[in-house]
Amino acid sequence: MRAALALAVVAVAALSSVPAAAKRTSTIPRTALGIDVNFYTGPIAQDVWKRMQLAGEQFAIVQAWGGRSRNEYAESQLAGARSVGMRTAAYVLLNYDNQVCPTFDRPVRAAGGRCTGDSIPQPQDGGRWQVRQGIAALGSELTPAAFVAIDVEWFLSATPPSDPVAVQRRRDTILDAIDEVIAWRKQPVIYTRNGRRHWLDITGCDATSVGIDCDRLHSVVRHPRRPVPLWDVDKGDPALDGFQPHGAWTSRIGRQYSFDQNLFGLPAGRTVDLNVFDVSIFSPSPPRRR
Repeated sequence: MRAALALAVVAVAALSSVPAAAKRTSTIPRTALGIDVNFYTGPIAQDVWKRMQLAGEQFAIVQAWGGRSRNEYAESQLAGARSVGMRTAAYVLLNYDNQVCPTFDRPVRAAGGRCTGDSIPQPQDGGRWQVRQGIAALGSELTPAAFVAIDVEWFLSATPPSDPVAVQRRRDTILDAIDEVIAWRKQPVIYTRNGRRHWLDITGCDATSVGIDCDRLHSVVRHPRRPVPLWDVDKGDPALDGFQPHGAWTSRIGRQYSFDQNLFGLPAGRTVDLNVFDVSIFSPSPPRRR
């Protein structure tokens, strides 16, 4: 009798602990490994995509706009990734001087990959036009893409101008780019890092910044119902924990943890970057326009 009673108590205790255990488990992000590529990676053969998938890479994030020109391989790169069952997303690298390649929509490139010819003014200033160029480069692959990231980094040799007018113009470019992504009913994400020539140098805003200009930017990024999550840049192990808050973020949805890797049978000189993401970002609800 005592033995039966003891077993019953143990069973009840075990059953009562299931919801608590399930709750603890559900709070741990489920992560996946994947790659990101740009126009320098070029066309990717089907057997290379298959090797990536067999190696455990579950998603591909493809550059759509490279600051000066479209990625002419974006649509085929995304289609190749999806053909082996990988999830997909895209990113747009912003410029802040409104200068583009003369062949920005159908790039003619020199041997090093840069567009030929001197830069020309964008047909329209700002981030919205640049996002639209990225959307055009994605073509039919826009619909299955889970998100469109805004790449906030400084790619020019000179340092970012620090005068208030230039800084405010960069903030406005980022805000307009985010809003344009939402207008296309895609989840916006910010790609940046805690380092020089990235978020702080470009926006002038960190976690402690006060003032209406930084407040406006941070209110969009930290919106309680429609936040713009962080794709962080942080070399090391493929894990999301250990994040040191920076910029407008106290957590990260993704992490680029290794750069410029010639793997999976890619031709010599062609590389990918390696990433880890919380997989929830690949099945978001379509955002509503602000």
